[in-house]
Amino acid sequence: MKNPVISIIIPIYNDELYLFDTLKSVQNQTFADFECLCVNDGSTDKTEKIIDKFVEKDSRFVKINRKNGGVSVARNTGLNAAKGDYIFFIDHDDLIPKYTLKKLFDTTQKFDTDLVRGRMIMIAEDFKLKQLPKETEQKKQYFYQNPLTDFYKYVRGRNKRWCYVWQCLFKKSVLNDVRFFEKLRSGVEDHLFMFDVVNKIENFVQTKDIVACHRRSKISTTFSGYKPDLYIGIGETIIPYIYQKYALDKDIDKRLLWWVYHKEAYAVYRFLVRDTIRKGNIKNQQKAREVLLKFDNTPELNEIKKHWTFRQKMFYKLFMNEKSKTLRFFRIFM
Repeated sequence: MKNPVISIIIPIYNDELYLFDTLKSVQNQTFADFECLCVNDGSTDKTEKIIDKFVEKDSRFVKINRKNGGVSVARNTGLNAAKGDYIFFIDHDDLIPKYTLKKLFDTTQKFDTDLVRGRMIMIAEDFKLKQLPKETEQKKQYFYQNPLTDFYKYVRGRNKRWCYVWQCLFKKSVLNDVRFFEKLRSGVEDHLFMFDVVNKIENFVQTKDIVACHRRSKISTTFSGYKPDLYIGIGETIIPYIYQKYALDKDIDKRLLWWVYHKEAYAVYRFLVRDTIRKGNIKNQQKAREVLLKFDNTPELNEIKKHWTFRQKMFYKLFMNEKSKTLRFFRIFM
């Protein structure tokens, strides 16, 4: 039995509310040569029963059960099992239009490219399958041959959601050595993944076709509100990780190193300083301060600080000196 052309990977955890529609939007694709790897990440609700309904009736759907490990582990599990020549990710509460796979695949064939990236739209919790965008003539496409420069300049620069992996069709061969950082269970893991992808690909295409509909739902980790423990934990995790992986790599492309620190240094500032001050919770501020004290005067944090603005460094010092009243006064400028 020949392998499918595209492997679709869906990390799934406790989504009995939206999962049926997500899988149905996959099943309805006009491009039929795919496998859909449903990675059940230790769900405790009716999620597995919903997956089973598709697995029993459609051989293209495959269930992979594993103990709960977070979205990074679930996606890596899917990558390790994938048989297709191309990889496409979907979040378990999102939808894709019927034409998504066909348009992305046709574009890869037209340009012989390593990566094709489409556009996305946000959808409401009660969005229905019948409301998905209808197929139109092929939208404008842009071919780029200098990924490390062009991706940042033309894709990231015009679209703050540059990092979302579920807008992309990846050639599997470029992902052989690329995996999600598993200590990040939910949040920023896509940034690090895309840094590594863009560093490996030789070219990419950006198309104006809408290929993903991202649901603003209660179970979405991206849009379901501020989670202090999650974000403080992310800050604590990425400070040493990016230093070990990127800053100490003597052969790293300087454009990649700048991009990583330009993005992640701000993330550390945001998660450990700005957001904890803006939310005004003393306990969370103390937790964040303890993380920063843990790395005080280390090469890991010093490298982060190099990429902070003068204003960010000033607020950091005030935060570490527990100048709460001053910070509350200035927080609108943070």
